Amino acid sequence: MAPNFRYATMLVIVSVSRLDDDRVEIRVAKPQHHSNPVQVYPSEKEARAVLSGFGISQEVIDLHLKLLSQVSANVPLKFPPMDVPQQELLSRGFGLRRRV
Repeated sequence: MAPNFRYATMLVIVSVSRLDDDRVEIRVAKPQHHSNPVQVYPSEKEARAVLSGFGISQEVIDLHLKLLSQVSANVPLKFPPMDVPQQELLSRGFGLRRRV
């Protein structure tokens, strides 16, 4: 994939889990870092919009959300590492710092 020179991107690992009360939790982590910002969404629909905004395909989102219904609460399912525009992360409340 060609680098995006217009917007700074950050390599992150995104995971999703379902909480006991059926809310959906999304975590974003930089590889080999302990920072792991988390946001909780009241519905699968809202979580789906965030994941889509990160550039994850609908097919992959569908698969992960389907698997969530088959695993216990609080079990994280990870997406492969991906480059996400830093502005998208910030706009969704994931305040990861980029090393300069």
